[in-house]
Amino acid sequence: MSHRATYLTVQQQFNLEHACRLLSASFGMHTYHVGSSLERPDWRDVDLRCILDDADYDVLIGANKTKLKFLNVAISEWLAARSGLPVDFQFQRQTEANAEFKGRRNAVGFPLDNHVPAQEH
Repeated sequence: MSHRATYLTVQQQFNLEHACRLLSASFGMHTYHVGSSLERPDWRDVDLRCILDDADYDVLIGANKTKLKFLNVAISEWLAARSGLPVDFQFQRQTEANAEFKGRRNAVGFPLDNHVPAQEH
């Protein structure tokens, strides 16, 4: 049995990458693809987690659960509209994200200008 990086199609992954690139550029944060769409073909939604340094999370969200829910839902809907995928986006504090972590995380949305060019032979 071969290992797959994701169960998204190439087109779905391409659209997700581009949508997340703008998110990363806008907020200066990194987003990670996690969950069932990395693990099995019968996935229901695409789980994305923005893991923020604890101090950055506290500045952006603090203890305001209403703000957290609004931002999570608004960004989920925005990413879904741009990628064509059912997206579940969530901000997480780094401490909690690392304590709860199980499975894999694939970074998505890194700017194209940050790539390392292939070496010439």
